[in-house]
Amino acid sequence: MNNSQTNQPSFWKSDAALISLALMWGTSHVIQKDILKEHSPAFSTSLRFGIAALCFGLLFAGHLRRTSRREVIQGAVLGLCSFVGIGFYVSGLFFTQASKTGFISGLFIVFIPLLSFLVFRERPTRDHLTGLAIAIGGFALLSFPQSGELFNWGDILVLLAAVAWAALTAATSAFARESSVKTLAAVQVIVVAALSTVVWIVLSRIAHSAADPQSLPILVAMEAASNPLDLRFAVRIAYMAVVVTFIAALVQTWGLRKVSSTHAAILYALDPVTAAVFAYFVLGETLGWRRGVGAALIIAGVMVSRLKLASRLTRPGDGGSMELKSEIQPIEMDS
Repeated sequence: MNNSQTNQPSFWKSDAALISLALMWGTSHVIQKDILKEHSPAFSTSLRFGIAALCFGLLFAGHLRRTSRREVIQGAVLGLCSFVGIGFYVSGLFFTQASKTGFISGLFIVFIPLLSFLVFRERPTRDHLTGLAIAIGGFALLSFPQSGELFNWGDILVLLAAVAWAALTAATSAFARESSVKTLAAVQVIVVAALSTVVWIVLSRIAHSAADPQSLPILVAMEAASNPLDLRFAVRIAYMAVVVTFIAALVQTWGLRKVSSTHAAILYALDPVTAAVFAYFVLGETLGWRRGVGAALIIAGVMVSRLKLASRLTRPGDGGSMELKSEIQPIEMDS
C-alpha cells in the first residue's frame, strides 16, 4: 500500500475526530472539579449520564429498537468499563488537582499494551515496556509531595480509572468493527446512567439517614451535599452531558472503528496537555518544576511506547523506521 492512502478523507476525518475528543476530555477535568465543589460525585454523574442517555433515546429511538442481543451485550461491557473508570475518576478528583488528574488519567494510553497481553496474550514490545517505565517515573514525580502537600489517595483512584479506560478503549476498538456505532455508544451511556443513578440513590439515603454524616466514609458523606440547582451548574452539567458524554461517546466509537487503538492512543496524548493548560488559565493551578518534569516524562513515555523510539535509537539503518511503517500501514487500510 502506498502512502497516498493517508490522504484519504476518511483517514483525516477519523484523526480529526479523535483529536477533538482529546480536547474535550482535557477541558472536562477542570469543569468536573468545579462541579464537585458544591455537588456530590454520584449525583452529578447520574445527572450527566442521565441527560446524555435521554439524548440517545430521543435521537436514536428507532435505531435502538432494531438492536441485536450481541450489540446490547457489547455495549453493556463498554458501559461497565466506563462506569468503573468514571467512578474512580470522579472520586479521585476530590483529592487531587485537576492538572494532575489530566496527566495521571493519560496513563491509560500506556496501559493498553499491558491489557492486550493479559487479555489477548500479545507480548508487549521493548518500546512498550520502556515507555511504561518512563511514564511510571513521571507519575511518581507528578504525585510526590510538594510544598507541604502530602501524597493523597486521589492519585491512586485516578490511576485505577486510567486502567478502566484502557480496557474501554481496547474493547471499543474490537467491538466497533463489527457492531453499530450508535448502538454501542447508546447502550454504554445508558448502562452508566442506570448504575450511577442506583449508586446515588443508595448512598444519598445512607448519608441523609445518618445522625452524623461526617462520621461516614468520606465518599458516602459527600452524598449528603445539598446539590444546589442554579444557572452556573446547569451550564456546566449540560456541557458535560451533551459534549463530553453524548457527542464524545459517538466520536470515540466511530473513530476507533476507523483506526486502531494504538494509533488513537497517540492522538489521546493531547488530553493531559489540554488539561494542564486549561487548569492553568481557569483555576490558576501550577505544576512546579517537579510536576512539570513528571508531566514531561509521562508524555515522553507515551511517545516512546507508540513511536517505537527505543527500537529506532538502538537499531542501525532504517530498521526502526521500517518497523514504524509496518505498524501504521494497517491503520491506513482500516480507514
